[in-house]
Amino acid sequence: MVGMLCRREGVVAMPVRYTVTKAVRQVVLGTCALTACAALIATATPAVADARDLGRLGGVELLDGAWSFDKAAASLGFSYTTADQHDNQARATAALYLPPGLPPQGGWPLVVWAHGTVGIGNDCAPSHRPQSDRNRAYFDEILAHGYAVLAPDYQGLGTGGNFSYYNTAVESRSLLDAVTAVRALPVPLTSHWVLIGQSEGAHAVMSAAALYARNPTYARGLTGVIATGLRTDPAKSLREMFRASSTGSANQVGYAGYYLAALEDRNPGSVLPYLSDFGRQYVEKAATECLSDLVADAQSRRPAALVTDPDTPTPTFDADIRSLVAYQEDVIPADLMIGYGTADIDVPPTDTPAYGPALQSHNPWVTITTTAYPGKDHSGAFLASLPDALTFLQSHLP
Repeated sequence: MVGMLCRREGVVAMPVRYTVTKAVRQVVLGTCALTACAALIATATPAVADARDLGRLGGVELLDGAWSFDKAAASLGFSYTTADQHDNQARATAALYLPPGLPPQGGWPLVVWAHGTVGIGNDCAPSHRPQSDRNRAYFDEILAHGYAVLAPDYQGLGTGGNFSYYNTAVESRSLLDAVTAVRALPVPLTSHWVLIGQSEGAHAVMSAAALYARNPTYARGLTGVIATGLRTDPAKSLREMFRASSTGSANQVGYAGYYLAALEDRNPGSVLPYLSDFGRQYVEKAATECLSDLVADAQSRRPAALVTDPDTPTPTFDADIRSLVAYQEDVIPADLMIGYGTADIDVPPTDTPAYGPALQSHNPWVTITTTAYPGKDHSGAFLASLPDALTFLQSHLP
């Protein structure tokens, strides 16, 4: 972390490891001139979340260029208020990446990025880690086309505690409250925005769209949703993932550890009694270790090794998973683009081809497209979807 721009004692000067345009520099300096800057830093005392206080802007910083994208003219980090998995007021963090050049009349159009699985521990926050080569390739193109990118970390990542993995309420509020908070920055952005999510992020954008459909004044301006690598029936696919006969990517044991940690946090005692000795140690590690390290710790074990009965991971597994991840699907508030790779072994797309048409039948007022990317795996499909995503953005962000 380079350091906070706004602190209780006032504005501090900071070294910057990259240059920004004059216009962006003025934007950053203007951020520090917010009269409420010091008061906006969130307190550590939890309180029951009040809808009137969600999305309140907190501390702002310039992010280290090593954590950014080549095409970003400036990268800002900020904190904001949201709610955690227990519905207590909590802090979350996000990054805002600004495209090169001067903003167009009306401001930069806004893309809201929901990231895939990185972990649930505090140190896994994407805004304070180097970007993957895949994400750099994708978002350098998005930025080069003149879109600003808002990237929430999800509550619990980067702010202490743990992220409640695949928790519909946490993901959706983290995204929508970040949109509310970014409007308080003196950065010229249009009032319209599009959600883009990959893998876990695809679940997050679907969750946010469902919440937005019920509360369209929450964060006005949603015009479209792009979801790639979406797990369309988690209760079904996760039960299959735990079976001793399951196949799939090495990452699945890491996903399983995060799911089990989230279920235990949500309902203490619902998971731990049904874990193997290895499973108890592994779920404990899941609380702090990011995905690549956690997967390595499994030493090629499969998710079945985590539980004593792979056919029934816990007695209430299906119901608990649905309670954790379910979102309302009967109303889609904006056009939706779903993409998947036919060779995806992280989130097998068995039910995906039928999922989009089923949603379309219940939501005739929007356009829902489902696109297969032949031969592409989980990550490859995301990159392959970029041309379609750019076409979607051009038609949905005025």
